[in-house]
Order: sequence, then C-alpha cells, then structure tokens
Amino acid sequence: MLSEEGPPPDYTPPVQIVQTSIEGRVLNEQSQPVQNAFISGGGQITTTNEDGHFLLENIRVLDDAAVVSVQKNGYFRGYRTLMVRPDQSQYVQLELLLKNENKISATTGDLIPFPEGTLTFPPNAVLTAGNQPYDGTVTVRSFYIHPIASTVADQMPGDLRGVDKNNKQLGLRAFSMIVFTMEDAAGTALQPDPAKPASFRIMIPNELTSSAPQQIPLWRFDEATGFWKEEGQATRQGNDYTGTAGQTGYWLCATTFPQITLTAHVKDQQAAPLSNTRVTLLTKPDFIPTFGFTNVEGTYYGKAAANTPMTMILTDNCFNVLRQQEIGPFSVAAEISNVNVTLAENETLIINGTAKDCDQFNVISGKVIVNVEQRNYTASISNGNFSVTVLRCSSQPVSVTFTATDSRTNQTSTTTIRAGAGTITPALEVCN
Repeated sequence: MLSEEGPPPDYTPPVQIVQTSIEGRVLNEQSQPVQNAFISGGGQITTTNEDGHFLLENIRVLDDAAVVSVQKNGYFRGYRTLMVRPDQSQYVQLELLLKNENKISATTGDLIPFPEGTLTFPPNAVLTAGNQPYDGTVTVRSFYIHPIASTVADQMPGDLRGVDKNNKQLGLRAFSMIVFTMEDAAGTALQPDPAKPASFRIMIPNELTSSAPQQIPLWRFDEATGFWKEEGQATRQGNDYTGTAGQTGYWLCATTFPQITLTAHVKDQQAAPLSNTRVTLLTKPDFIPTFGFTNVEGTYYGKAAANTPMTMILTDNCFNVLRQQEIGPFSVAAEISNVNVTLAENETLIINGTAKDCDQFNVISGKVIVNVEQRNYTASISNGNFSVTVLRCSSQPVSVTFTATDSRTNQTSTTTIRAGAGTITPALEVCN
C-alpha cells in the first residue's frame, strides 16, 4: 500500500528535537569490530564494546539530522547523519578510515602523491589554530574515498545530503571524495591559509566519467550540522577533478538532485518487523544511491530521490539480497506499508521470549539486547514478552546472549544459550 502526501521536495521542514536511541557498530578496514572507539551524539558519550557495538540511549537530537561521531586513534573521525523517529531506536554502521601519513615542510610546501591523485601545499601557507603563520614540519594525513565502492555507504560521512549556497537541502551524487588533516609535531591541529589554500587532484572512477560534468559543485562536510556545505566548485581535467581546500576535513565533488521523505515498513513472512536491515535506493536509469537501515520497528525513514523511479534493495548481514522492489516516482513525501520479505528458514533465528522479575511476575516494560555473531539486536519487553528476528549467514549453533533490563526496577540480567535457526522461546529472569 502506498500513500503520498506533504509538501514539495524543495520544502525544508522546521527543525524538531526528539528523544530517541541510536545503536550501531563500528568496523575497521577489514570489516572487523573496533573496540573502545569513542562515540558521541545528542550530548552523550559512550564507547564501543568488544563487538564494536554502541548504544546512545534516550538522547535528544534533531529528527531531520541526528549526528553520530566516532573517534579512534589511528583513524579519521567518522560521522553518520540520519533521520530518526521519536522513541524508535535506529541502527547505524560505520567503517573507520586509516590515516595515510606524509610529512612536509610548511616553509617550502610540497606535493603529496597517492594512487588516486595528489594534494599540493604552497610555500608558507600553513596556520596554527590561532591563525598565526607556522613554519615547522607538518604531518599530513589523507584518504581517498571511492564514491561507488561497495564500502562507501559505511565509509562516507553524513548521508549524502548537502546544503547549497541558497541554503536549500538537496541530495548529492558523489563523483570524487577525499579527507585530509594537518598537525604539528605535538599533534596540534593546523590549517591551510585560506588565502593560499591547498589544492587537490582526485580521480573520477571509470564508471562515472561519462556522466561527470566539466564544472561541478564542491562540498565540505560540516561536522556540526551533519550536512555537506557547498563551498565553490571543482574543474574536470581529463579523468580527475581539481579544486582548492581552504580547510582540512572531508571534501566532495558532487552534483545535486531534489529529494522527498520516504517511509517504508519492512516485515518478514510472519508479519514481524525486520530491524537493522540495510536499505539501498537506486535511481533509474542513473543508479544514484541513497543508503540507510530499518529501525527497531522495521521502518526505513529517510530521503529518496524525487520525481524518478527507483529500485529499493534490501540486504542482510551477509550482503545477500532479501528483496528488490521497484518504487516511485514520488513528487511529495511517500509511505510504503507492504514491503514484505521472505526469509530463508535455515538462516533465520526467530526469538519469541518471556521475561519475569525476581518475584516471577511479568516484566511490564524493559528492553533486551540480543547478541548474535558479534551483532546486537534490541527488542522491547512489553507485559513480559519480547520478540526479535535475527538474520544469520549460517544455521550452525552459536552462542546467543540476552541482556535484559527491567525499566521499573532497573535490574539487569544476562543469559546465554546455544541456538541455530528456527524459532526459540527463551524464558528470562530479570533479577540481579
């Protein structure tokens, strides 16, 4: 079932602050979990556990642009921007980028080559944080982000939404992306002199050269707002884009397109919400992507391209396609209520559990965090019952850990069982 309603795609809704929770995982370049990374969002700070998992609970954020940042030594700071609904926990996933290091003289400047392009720093063009000239050794760290690689959804900062020079929010089609930082010997941040900015030359992937324009808007990621901000333009030279960067950080060469807000409710064959599921929206025929995950209620809530047909692709943890569906075009906000997915029974673990307190009464309200194969799934306890569906890559038995919390008593218990696929009915006792 489909409904379309609301304002046109160029309308920017008023900002609303809502209370919600954001959970997710942080991975490294080998898709392994990153432990003890610092996570911040909504004024709250936490760290990832041994599975790379984190939870920011009951935080107050902007519903249109909640920003989560991740910091870990040896990696660039990561960011994710997402749209959230009140009191519906949202899942995110980030892959941290390794810092490639080069040292240059601020006095003489230098050109730093890398496989996908170059960074060039003019002589005497480095400033301290206090905007004073700096003439020592500069440690430059950089990374090229491939705009159509399979990992870009987890690597890129934000969510490919930009605010142009007219203060209009738009979707971005990425053609080339880079990040760089500058530090002195003590690790204190340095900046290019805006009057003598750094310049870059970065590759346009072969798959995008036929559609890459000669002049393209240039964007810098704004860590405070979670949006890309238009700052000038880049010029195509052969199969590269060239431009200048007056600040360190993330820079992007991208064209724009209008967007609408899309809500899609995803359920399995038992009509149970399918949470933490990756959603990719591809425009037709240009294959411009938008990425996101379903929340704890199985709802995708985010942006989609306006006025063009799209393909919606749902994938599991193993990158298997669960469903591919043609949707759109939409000219205004739309809601799809019948995205039904048939899960493979031999790789699906359905958990229908119960939770009682120390006196063997039903836990009226609370939550359960279910850990399976280094991934966490959150379920709400209501009148002693909870349920969650876990998509696995195997039917072999594994350890399933339940961390249950009673909201009334604040008591927590942890229970571990072995399970494979099919339906299980664990009985938890939430009692310290």
